[in-house]
Amino acid sequence: MTGILSNVIPIILLIFLGYVIRSKEMLRESTLEDIKKLVINISLPAILFMTFVNMKFKEEYFLIMVVTFVMLGVFYFGGCLVNKIKILEHPLNPFMTTTFCFGLLGVPLYGTVFGVENLDKISIFGVGHELFIWLIYYNVLKMKFKNEKISLKVIKDLFKSPLLLSVFLGIILNLLGVGIYLQQNPVLKGINSTIQYIANLGTPLILIIIGFDLKFNKKYMKQSTIFVVTRMFIILTLGYAFKYLIIDKLVNPEPLFNYAYFTFLILPIPFSLPIFVGEYCDEYKELVNNSVVLSTVLCIIIFIAFILLI
Repeated sequence: MTGILSNVIPIILLIFLGYVIRSKEMLRESTLEDIKKLVINISLPAILFMTFVNMKFKEEYFLIMVVTFVMLGVFYFGGCLVNKIKILEHPLNPFMTTTFCFGLLGVPLYGTVFGVENLDKISIFGVGHELFIWLIYYNVLKMKFKNEKISLKVIKDLFKSPLLLSVFLGIILNLLGVGIYLQQNPVLKGINSTIQYIANLGTPLILIIIGFDLKFNKKYMKQSTIFVVTRMFIILTLGYAFKYLIIDKLVNPEPLFNYAYFTFLILPIPFSLPIFVGEYCDEYKELVNNSVVLSTVLCIIIFIAFILLI
């Protein structure tokens, strides 16, 4: 319990630090947006690259990536079914019940408490997730609200994503056996250390950013609460049905894997969703932003409570 508590405290303090920085106006929002770009395009890809290049790959990991992709689609259709209930009907429901803030919150939360050496347990869900979110999720959002069709540009943009590129590069180098040379060759070892330094910047910066962005709008609290409660019900219900019926038959459900799966399922709505909603249907931007903040706060509370109970 003492060890776990000492890992939880930095999460709370760094988020609080971000809140203090905003309340004391130490940074402008435009500055924070630049820091977010640094984290998303450099530090987070470094974390994922280091995870995958050093991961001990098992055949079932590739199956989990496929299952994750399919499961996120099932979550989406779960949101479509919610729209059959008149009092819960809303055009955004299907987009609120699937996908997660995986990179910006899932990786740092799990890594901070359970160690970066165990990030492979949660990262195997990240590949299927990133493919789904860029191939399916945002394109369906665009088609629904802008009546646009999917194009070849979507596929091209997919392979420009720093997160996916870092994952694919890490997997390829791992399968080629390059990982061991990153520890032995003096030049490669220096490059490896540099990437690790960059990766180490990610977690504290992400948690500070989360604290900075904690702003609620009372006007949207009722609908945001409905979104978040509905989301948690669908994801936890269908998610654990997938786990017991499919995933547990593919991998050994050891404790660290189970913790990773739970962490994955409680993650909040993607931080990038308000940006895309603002572009495709501006009238819902503030509502979505409020829902993201609420789901983030709930995720952190549930995660900390869970960690203290295990």
